Order: sequence, then structure tokens, then C-alpha cells
Amino acid sequence: MYFLSGRGRICALAMSAFFLVSACESSEERAQRHFETALELLEEGDVARAAVEFRNVFQLDPEHKEARLVFARSQLELGERASAYSHFLKVVESYPDTLEAQIELAEMAIDVQNWEEAERHGKAAIELDPENPKVEVIDIALAYAQAQRGEDNAVAAEQAERAMDILEEMPESMIAWRIVIDQKLRTGENLASLKLLNEALVIHPNDLALNATKLQLQLREGDFEAAGETLEQMADKFPENENIRNSLIAWYLKRGDVDNAETYLRKAADAEGATSTAKLTVVRFLLDTRGKDAARAELERLIATEAETITYETLLASMDFEEGNKAEAITKLETLLAEAEATQEALKAKVILAQMLLHDGNAVGARAAIEEVLLEDPSNVDGLKMRAAWLVDEDKPDDAIIDLRTALAQEPQDANILTLMAKAHERAGSRDLAGERYALAVEVSLQAVPESLRYATYLTQEGRVDAAKAVLDEALTKAPENVDLLRSMGALHVQTEDWNEATRMIWRLKALETTAALNAANGLEADKLLRQQRVDETIALLESLSAEGGNEGDAAFVALLRTKIAAQQTDEAVALLEERLASDPDNLKLQFMRAGLHMIQNERDLAEPIYVKVLEKAPGNTNALRTLNAIMIADGREAEAAALIDEQIAKAPNPTAAYLLKAERLEKEKDFEGAIAIYESLYAQNSANVVVANNLSSLITTHRDSAEDLDRAYAIARRLQNYEIPALQDTYGWIEYRRGNFDEAVKYLEPAAKGLPEHALVQYHLGMTYVALERFDEAKEVLTKAIEMAGEDPLPQFEKAREKLAELQGQ
Repeated sequence: MYFLSGRGRICALAMSAFFLVSACESSEERAQRHFETALELLEEGDVARAAVEFRNVFQLDPEHKEARLVFARSQLELGERASAYSHFLKVVESYPDTLEAQIELAEMAIDVQNWEEAERHGKAAIELDPENPKVEVIDIALAYAQAQRGEDNAVAAEQAERAMDILEEMPESMIAWRIVIDQKLRTGENLASLKLLNEALVIHPNDLALNATKLQLQLREGDFEAAGETLEQMADKFPENENIRNSLIAWYLKRGDVDNAETYLRKAADAEGATSTAKLTVVRFLLDTRGKDAARAELERLIATEAETITYETLLASMDFEEGNKAEAITKLETLLAEAEATQEALKAKVILAQMLLHDGNAVGARAAIEEVLLEDPSNVDGLKMRAAWLVDEDKPDDAIIDLRTALAQEPQDANILTLMAKAHERAGSRDLAGERYALAVEVSLQAVPESLRYATYLTQEGRVDAAKAVLDEALTKAPENVDLLRSMGALHVQTEDWNEATRMIWRLKALETTAALNAANGLEADKLLRQQRVDETIALLESLSAEGGNEGDAAFVALLRTKIAAQQTDEAVALLEERLASDPDNLKLQFMRAGLHMIQNERDLAEPIYVKVLEKAPGNTNALRTLNAIMIADGREAEAAALIDEQIAKAPNPTAAYLLKAERLEKEKDFEGAIAIYESLYAQNSANVVVANNLSSLITTHRDSAEDLDRAYAIARRLQNYEIPALQDTYGWIEYRRGNFDEAVKYLEPAAKGLPEHALVQYHLGMTYVALERFDEAKEVLTKAIEMAGEDPLPQFEKAREKLAELQGQ
């Protein structure tokens, strides 16, 4: 036993009191104390320490509503939209009647055009307080978006009028401004749109979308000086926006003002507090305009003068990699990262290393590097993009979309994220959502060429040719001399037989006087003449072009031969080809065309040795291999055809065509597992190949029965639901049947059976679906048809059809 001094007793008593209070205090009460401290720190402007206190609150009381709301608001003010969204979401998960959180979630979802989430939270807000002005704006936005998707112009105009009324009492509503401006733009009222934009910009001068729309209108109206001023203003307002910088530099360069472009970029790079991004922009500009040596010199200057150099050393390694020094570049970057701290710059460097490894064929190393990045920083945008691309390839589009939404919340103006998201939606079979993402990518990229071409292609596939033309027209206001845009626009005009506009595109291409532009113009002109059935003029044009020689002359000559064949001038085509071959006997294209003419003239014995010769010089050539295989099969030389295919698999640098033919042969021989194995291998190499995806999922669904196999087939085939191609409709419809979704299945199997009326298995699929739907009379008819077509085919499906038909007839 011992006694404490007076001071010791006081300390002990104080400690005892502290522990007693702590023991008696509930976790909710401790959470409240941390919350009050966090509020005090926020008042003092100490955001970092306040964030620590908020984390303490959430650990002690995850459902602390007020703390979640305050923290979400503070995150929103800091521009941390992903974090804000997450905390507002946690509020509504625990307290769904919280109007503020539902409004914020709906508004953020509308801002990035995530209409699923906007509908969910918007409708919740409408139910809670339909009279609230903010809620009314959300209601208008949802109705307006739905009207535009459904092309209901009257309803869209009505909602725009409602938005205009809202602005009188709530002029700060960004959503309302966007609706009224968008409606004016869609109706072609450019001057009215510009007036509204200027009014909106007085209230929201730093809104990127408003500034970008103003720029686009000025370009559309041909006011290039005003557009240049707007670009300069935007570059000052949004110094980190790469699209704006690129557009401004392009504007300078279009005027031939390289020196001022460099001066502008160096001024931004040398400004106090300038980021590495601004300095790297100078490097990229020098690379594009002054060459590699100038760019390398700038990087070396930055490495010698800047405190943090990992970013510049990484780019120097990237240049080495692109110039062919791959192993050296990878080793250099790995060494650099081994010695670096885990900063954001180091994580970016590791993403670039992953990209190098991937391009060098080391997918395992690339994935490991990205997982390390995301373990260190789960919100790393570049890492999320790479992982999302892999997830799409692995038929996990839903997981990819989750990653991409996280990335998009941080970088809402990143066109690459939106494009990846569109591809993920396409893989998931959601074409409408994909279209919205492609459209938004065009908008945030300021009508950049790749995004515009991609969206125009999507619209054309959807049969919306006029909309595709509008997209290309917008892009051409910014890049009026881009050959790809002009060629695509010309092709659409030819397709719709708008001859005057097609001719205008041809003239614009010819005026550029570059080889690529002239080739595009000549191709369009030949297509136009042929579509107009002006065969003689088409032939005359192609004859003049083919006489020029070179690759372009060869292409024109091939087109000339095809035109003559289509015009039933086969003898003339043969004479021309023989003449050209006499002067160029080793030209593989010409040899292939000669073999094709032999086939047209039913001279298979003369065609065969030519195809053999083509395959000797170009192993794996798809067309030659397929034709030669067909000749052998037609002659009953199946063993010889099989040997040819195996030989081509061994010889070809890319044996995909040979593998596809082998899979077809194995399927005919009823070796379904062998065929599946080949398709699995091809699918692992390129999961974007729709033909491989269809064949693989079809074989799995038809010849395997486990739940695991069915789930895999569905994951592969989800994308097929949007194709109006009978074979693809049959695959997807039968998978839906196997999953028990009979009403969904019949929507695909009926058009498939109509499109493939002589295919017994397709008829069987429809017949069994009719049975499941208890449409017995139709089932009897279709199953009878399937059995008659199948004849002696031993597939178990047809035996099952006979059993089912007997059962139905006995009822």
C-alpha cells in the first residue's frame, strides 16, 4: 500500500472523473459533441479539422442526419460532388422524407443527365412537396427530358414555357435556364438563344455549359472574332479545362498565330500557383508545332528547375516508349516509382505505367498496377477508367458503370468517361442510355471531332439520319476543314439522296487540295453517280482515277471493276484486269479480283489456284480463305478443307477467320464443346466482336444447362437485344426463354422466326415459347414446322419438340 501526494490525488480524481463520464456517455452523445465541434471549426474556416470531426460523428452514429446534411453541403461548396452525393444518398437511405437531400440528389443527377437517378429522387421530392419551387423545376426537367426522348415537341415547348415562368421568381435556377435555352436551340431560334445565354451568364458567369453553348452559337452564326473572345474568356475562367485550352490553341493556329499561342500557354504555365497541367500543355504544344526535340528540351528544363519532377520524368519516359524504346521506358518508370512517395502525381505515373504495360502485352502487370492505384486512392479517375474498360470487356457493364459514375462525379466534363459509360450501357443492352452519354460527350468536348463522329454513327444506326447530320454540322462549325467530318456528312447526304448537299461536301473536300481530301471527294462522287444510276459517268470517273496509279489508283481500279460487274460488263472487266495484271503480276488485290471474276464466270477450277497463291503470300486472308474453303466443301473435299483451315491457323499472323471457320465446322460435326472452346478463345481476345458474342452465347444456351452457364450466356448476350438481326434476336430471345422471361422472349423470337423461316432450331425456340405462354394452337403449328425442317437431325431439341407436340395433340 502507498499514499498519493496531494497533486497525484487530484490527477487521479480527474482521470477517474473523465473515464466515468466517458463510460456513462452514449455513442450518440459523443457523436453530438463531435458534431458541435465540427460546426465550430467550419465557422472558423478550418475545413480539414472539421472533416476529421465529421468522420468521428459518422463512426459513432452513422445515421446522424444533421451531420450528414451539413457535411454534404460543405462538400458541395468545395466542389467535391461525389462525396456530397454519397452523403446525401446516405441521408435518404435512412430518412427518405428528407426533402433537401432528395432535391440535391435529383439536381445533381439532372446535371449529369443520369435520368434513372433523377427520376428516382425527383419523384420522391415531388411526393414530399410538389409546391416547392425547386421541386417544380425538377418536375419540369423530368417532363422535358422525357418529351425530348419521345420527340414530343408540343410537350417539350410546354415544359420550356413553365421553366420560363419559374425564372421570373427564381432567376438563379440553372436547370430552368438550361431548359429554356435548349428549347430555343432545338427550334433554331439562335438570336433568342444568344440573348437568353447572355442573361443567364450574368447570374452564372462561371457555368461551363452556358459558356460552351454561347461559343457554339457564335461559331454557328459565323462570328469567329466573337468566338475567339469567348474562348479567351473561357480559358481564363476554366484554366484547368483541357478542351477549352485545345480549342483556343486551335483558334490561334487557324489564324496562323503560332507565336501568340505559345505566349498564351507559357503565360499560364509561368503564373504563380500554376499546376503541372499548365506546364505540360506547353510541352504538348511544342510537340505538335515545333517537334520532339523542342518538347524534350522543355521537359528537361522543367526537370532541372521544378521542385516536383515525377510528372515531367513520366512524360519523358512516355515519349521514349512511343519512339520504340519500350523496355527502357518501362524500367525507367518502375525505378522512378519505387523511389517515390505515394502522392497524386506518383499515382498518375503508375497509371501511365499500367498503360505502357498493357500496350506491351503485359495485361497482368497493368491490372496489378491499377489495383495498387485504386487501393491507395479509390476515387482515382484514370484508374477507374482503365478498370471500367476491363469490366466492360469482361461483360460486367453494371460494375463498370458504378466506377464510371464515381469518376464522372469528380470530372463531369471528361468526354472519355462519358464515352466509356456509353459503351458500358451498350454492352448492357441499354441503347437509349448509351445515346444520352454519347450526346453528352459531344457537349462537354465542345463538339470535338471523335465524339461527334461517334455520336453521329450511333444516330445513323438508330435511323435518325437528320439528327446525325445536325451533330456533324455542329462539329463542322468548329473544324470546317476536317476530312473525316466532311466525308461522313457527304456520305449521309448521298444516303438520303440529297444531291445538292452531297455535291457541296465534294467541292469542300476538293478545295482542301490534300491527298486524303481528294480521295474522299472522289469516293463520294463515285458513290453519288452510281446511286443516281449514272453508270457511264461513274465508269468514266473511275477510269480517270485508276489511271493515276499508286494506292489511290488501285482503289479506284477495284471500284471500277466492281461497277462494271454490277453493270453486267463482265467481259470488259476481265479485259481491264488482265491488262493491269500484265504490268503488275504480283499485286495481291488484283489477283484476288481475278479469282473473283473466275467465280462469277463459274470457272472454279481456275479460281482455286489463285486463292491458294493469295493465301501463300497473305496467310489468314479472310476473303480468300472463306472462298477457298467454300469451293472445297462444295466439291465434297471436307477433309482437305479442314486441313487448309488448320494450316492457316498455324501460319496466319491473325488466324481469327480460320478459327471461325473451324468453329463452324465443329458445330456441323456436332462437336459443340470444341466449337465453344474456340469461341471462348476468340471472345477472350476481343469481347466487342458481336458475331463471336452471338455464336458463343447461342451455343452455351443451346447445349449447356447449368445455371452458371446460363448466367454467362446472358452476360454475353445482353447487348444483342437492340439488334434487329434475326440470328441475334433468336439468341437473345432463347436466353430470355431459358431465364423464364417468356413474354420478353417472344418479342425477339417472333421476328427471328419470321426472318429465318427455314431454320428449324429457330422455329423450335418460338414453338417452345408459345407452349410456355399457353398459346397452344400457335405452338402446334410452329413445332410441326420445326420437326418437318429438322428431318433426321439428331439434336435432342427436336426429340423434345416431338414429345411436346405429341403431348399437345393428346390434350
